[in-house]
Amino acid sequence: MPVSNSLEPEPEQKPSRFSGRLGVGWILGTVAVGVVTGAVGTVMHLNSLWTGSFGIPWGVALALLVAGLGQWWTGLMTANMLATGLTGITQYATLAAMTGLLPGEHFSVPMNTQTWEFVPHLVIATLMWHAGIIVLTMLTVILVSRQVRRTREQPTDDDYYLGLHSSAAAWDNR
Repeated sequence: MPVSNSLEPEPEQKPSRFSGRLGVGWILGTVAVGVVTGAVGTVMHLNSLWTGSFGIPWGVALALLVAGLGQWWTGLMTANMLATGLTGITQYATLAAMTGLLPGEHFSVPMNTQTWEFVPHLVIATLMWHAGIIVLTMLTVILVSRQVRRTREQPTDDDYYLGLHSSAAAWDNR
């Protein structure tokens, strides 16, 4: 910290605006984002484009993008990697609820030799969606943690002014 020869008192340090805890509102918000993005991804992941003899599962790519953006957004809005993990867990719980509790095969395909023989792209899409949420959550937690740490380490305007001469800092406060 630079030393000043001025008679003016040193500016007080502001408390950090980041806390390590999530409030109840943020927890409910991350759960809501997880339910919505998990439901949208589960409905969307089986969409594919038939190109004659095989299908291209474009829906799973879009579903993972939606899930990743939901996790990234909650992590950056709360500045906490716990929110990212909670969103991913909620997305997976929504997937499990939609595929397990609803009767029929609306949101997944049966994993057997017949489906692998006739619609292998749908089997691949289902496996990618089920495993992709888990992998995506782990990657997003790491990326959000790095981004939050990098943001916290950046100097603020107050840090810049502390290095100026006291008369220059006082002139800016007028």
